[in-house]
Amino acid sequence: MTAPRPLPPPRSAPVPSPAGPPSARRHTGAYGRWRRIIAASLLVAFYLMPWLQWNRQPAVRLDLLARRFDLFGLTLWPQDGLLVLGAALLAAAGLALATTLFGRLWCGYACPQTLLSRLFRTIEQMTERTGAARIPARILRQLLWAGISLWTGITFVGFFSPPGELLNPLRPFAWTGWESFWALFYALATWINVVYLRGQVCAHLCPYARLQPVLTDRDTPRVVYNARCGEPRGPRTAGNGSVMQRARGLLDPTTASDYVFRAAHPAIAGTLPRFSEEHLGDCTDCRACVDACPSALDIRNGSNTQCIECGACIDACHAEMARCGFPDRLIRRASQNHIEQRPRQRLRPKVMAAALLVAALMLFGILSTLQ
Repeated sequence: MTAPRPLPPPRSAPVPSPAGPPSARRHTGAYGRWRRIIAASLLVAFYLMPWLQWNRQPAVRLDLLARRFDLFGLTLWPQDGLLVLGAALLAAAGLALATTLFGRLWCGYACPQTLLSRLFRTIEQMTERTGAARIPARILRQLLWAGISLWTGITFVGFFSPPGELLNPLRPFAWTGWESFWALFYALATWINVVYLRGQVCAHLCPYARLQPVLTDRDTPRVVYNARCGEPRGPRTAGNGSVMQRARGLLDPTTASDYVFRAAHPAIAGTLPRFSEEHLGDCTDCRACVDACPSALDIRNGSNTQCIECGACIDACHAEMARCGFPDRLIRRASQNHIEQRPRQRLRPKVMAAALLVAALMLFGILSTLQ
């Protein structure tokens, strides 16, 4: 379809949502539920792991003095370094295969940086709602996070020294100098990393983000914005139907891309003309997707290496589309071939290479254990 015809009259004001502005609403969609479940499971596993016992011994412990690594009854010695290296390579190859098949799920659901940042945001929300009258929310938030950071540092040290001995009330000063140093170091690193750095780590320090173009292909799903359906964006009254329910239909890809570019670069392309409501797309420009994004990205402006594909923008957009009575496919996970309506590749070289590497490393590990 050709581009909608711009009209001079101003756009109508949108009808306010009964739930308040988008930035004040919490979106609890399917992605949000899975994020909470996975985050809670991984954080509980991390903080409890040093306390687990296996045959009356620590289940996971790296004893540097004895030069042994205990892992659920399996003891590894320095001469097993090749096996440990093989396991690390297998994990890296498995991550590469999962990234090619399913996208950047590690960053959005399992990365420690993401988990701790999400925990801190939960504390922010709790302190804003339940902060004591005598303690400002900001101070209460910092006190709570300082305690969690200190416990995180103690947990790290607990993988090298038995935590029962570290926290024995009968021996409060039994810590060695190195144990105290590393506990405080990890606590300080956790506090600074989550409170001040946050998304900057993903954008500038994490090598995994830089490898995304290498690990993915045209059939890898990612979070995308359906510009053909959503553009031109703009507020309007509810109840006038989506573009597929009106005569407007979908835009052609070139026109949709042009609207996206002009909206993302107003200083270069100039401001967009005003359109009548019948010519507007499904995007109400409520910015709920931007408010929900932990990195404050606008997925409508195209892919970004800072996007961890957590799906928060999808849940936020689905809630807004449900309020307007529109289909909930404006922001979704889809591959590039699916967006461009091209057939899937039958032979995916990156998938085959990663799968062969995983199989070779697994075979190597099996043969090594049999010797």
